[in-house]
Amino acid sequence: MLKTLFERVAGLVRPAWRYVFNAPPASLARLVSALLGACVLAPGPALAEPPAARELDIADYRAYLPEDHPVRQGMRRFAQLVEAESGGGLRVRPRSDALPGSPAKQIAAFQAGAPGAPALMLVAGTGLVSVAQEFEVLDLPFLVRDGQQADALLDGPFGDALLSRVAPAGLVGLAWWENGFRQITSSGAPIRRADDLRGLRFRVIGEPVFIDTMRAMGADPVPLPFGELYLALKTRRVDAQDNFISQILAGRLHEVQSALTLTNHSYSPLVLVANAGTWNSLRPDQRRILQAAAIEAGRFQRSLVRDEAIQARERLAEQGMAVNELAPAELAKLRALTAPVRARYLERHGSALWQLYQAHAAER
Repeated sequence: MLKTLFERVAGLVRPAWRYVFNAPPASLARLVSALLGACVLAPGPALAEPPAARELDIADYRAYLPEDHPVRQGMRRFAQLVEAESGGGLRVRPRSDALPGSPAKQIAAFQAGAPGAPALMLVAGTGLVSVAQEFEVLDLPFLVRDGQQADALLDGPFGDALLSRVAPAGLVGLAWWENGFRQITSSGAPIRRADDLRGLRFRVIGEPVFIDTMRAMGADPVPLPFGELYLALKTRRVDAQDNFISQILAGRLHEVQSALTLTNHSYSPLVLVANAGTWNSLRPDQRRILQAAAIEAGRFQRSLVRDEAIQARERLAEQGMAVNELAPAELAKLRALTAPVRARYLERHGSALWQLYQAHAAER
């Protein structure tokens, strides 16, 4: 910059050099002052602006989650990690809204990069069945025993194999987050025996694996979207349903159900996915930052979910729900009743996935 300034001064001085050497001191001072002012005001090349930060947005598939929900906290932690690691060059903006429509419609809009679609989205594993049917194995009854086993499966080759299945659909699977284990709520007395499920009108997600599972347990499955569940329970269109505890609380289902039975009969993961077009527009270093932050934030969020499940159980009891834990012998009966369902679905998806499951399910 100084070199440019001196060159401009020299260019302006040369035509007047004779005057400079013959002028009186006062005139010389006025001339120098004018020349310097002209150099300062003269247009020149602008100083380079620092590159603008790249901003991506992230949304969950549900708009009704409160700000203290583990998913909302996980999204904020993800944003903090990305900004810190990128030095502010890459930012993530958490959104509290959600794409409209059913899970399948949400996924289709996200794949297409439709107006209003986020760059990154948290989707229930169930929601990804429409693009990669292998994801339905995660909804199988009694496939995952507890949180430690879930971590061993999802953070290893089994989880990586499933995440890779979304690539042909224009998605990039980044990391596993969590909704939690499904529990049963019912009207009247808690479910204390496996036989208590027989004949119950039981709301399920409208996917074959959930319908087949409840039918195997002896219940009468009634497929309904979650948005219709509260009224269906209130009007006794259905008697019971299953969900993870945070969803029971967020959906205020304790207002229309009197009993909570802890069964852990089905595990519900969340998957953080990116739109492939957006992902491919990022530099390799930006992708690495997002991937690492997604995994770290996912582990943080899973820990929150498990802590929150204990607290939510206590809050539901305070709200008047009778809380009951199904005895191991009764759980064993349900596991035996649903064994044909597990075998049928695992066989459908080939031996490679099943071998990965067997190799890593027993690690913890």
